[in-house]
Amino acid sequence: MNRTYAQAMTDVPVHARQPGSAPTYGRELLELLRIVVVAGVAVGILVIGLGGRLAMLLLRLTSPGDVVGVTSDDGFEIGRTTLAGTYNLMLVGASVGLIGAVAYVAVAPWLIGRRWFRYLTVGVTAAALGGALLLHDDGVDFTRTGPLWFAVALFLALPFGSGVALAAVTDAVSRPGSWTSRGHARWVLPVVLVGLVLPVLPLLLPLTVVLAVLLALHRLLLAPIRASTVATLAVRSAFFAIPALSFVALGQDLAELF
Repeated sequence: MNRTYAQAMTDVPVHARQPGSAPTYGRELLELLRIVVVAGVAVGILVIGLGGRLAMLLLRLTSPGDVVGVTSDDGFEIGRTTLAGTYNLMLVGASVGLIGAVAYVAVAPWLIGRRWFRYLTVGVTAAALGGALLLHDDGVDFTRTGPLWFAVALFLALPFGSGVALAAVTDAVSRPGSWTSRGHARWVLPVVLVGLVLPVLPLLLPLTVVLAVLLALHRLLLAPIRASTVATLAVRSAFFAIPALSFVALGQDLAELF
C-alpha cells in the first residue's frame, strides 16, 4: 500500500489518488484493521493496563493503611497484586485501546493544527471523557483512598496519557516504512498481540463492522465534505460536542468530590 489509511485521512483522500495507486476496499480494510489492532492492543496493554496497575500501586502507598484488603469499585482487592489481576487489567486495557484506536480513526480527519496540538486535543478529550466515567463520590475509590487530589490527578493523567499514546502510536504504525508493516512483522505482530489478549477477540467483530462503515464513508464522503466549508464546520462541531459534554460531566463530578 503506497499510503496508509491514517495518513490518507489527514492528507489526500484515498479515492482521490491516481488510478492504479489506490488499494481495493478489502485490502484497505485489512490494513486499517492491522493498524487498529497493533496500536490499540499495544497501548492498551502497556499504557492503560500496566499504567492502571501502577496507578493502583501509587494509591495504595499514599492511602491509609486500613484501605488494604478492601475491594475497589472495579472488583480488585486494594493492596494485593496478583498475576490474574494484572492480566485482567491488561484485558481491560486492550479492550479500551482497541475502542480508542477506532475512535481516533474516526476523528483524525477533522483534527486541526500541528501534530503536537492534535495529540494534545486527543489527550485532553480522553482525560475529560475518562474522568467523567471514572470519577464519582460514592464507593471506595475516591472516598477511602487518598489523598483525594492525588487520586483524581492519577485518574485524569491515565486517560490523558493513553489518548496521546494511542494517537501517536496509531500514526506511527500507519506510517510508510514502519517496521510493523515490513516482512513477517506485518502479520506476525497482530497475531501475537491478539494471542496475548485472546479473551477480547469477540470485540474485534463489531469493531471491524464499525471500521468497514467508517472506511466506506471516508471513500464516499470525505472529499465532498472537505470541499464545503459549511459541511466541514458541521462535522467538526458534531465531534466537538463529545469533549464539551465530557467537560460538563467532569465538572459536575469534581464539584461533588470536592
